[in-house]
Amino acid sequence: MAKLSITEKLGYGVGDMGFNLYWTTIASFLAAFYTDIFGLSAAAAGTMLFVTKIIDAFTDPAMGAIADRTQSR
Repeated sequence: MAKLSITEKLGYGVGDMGFNLYWTTIASFLAAFYTDIFGLSAAAAGTMLFVTKIIDAFTDPAMGAIADRTQSR
């Protein structure tokens, strides 16, 4: 496998930057939305966000393994 040049690495990084900026903006307002608009307590909102991150930590490797075994690349 050939190594990527600096230009290619920067291209991939800049391409992903817009996606990450969008989702970071959404995530930063999510807790405020849950508490101020949706009416949840701060403890409930924090617990909900924490539990979903823990679940995500276990399901991501499993989904990666499943994706690696598919022939749909």
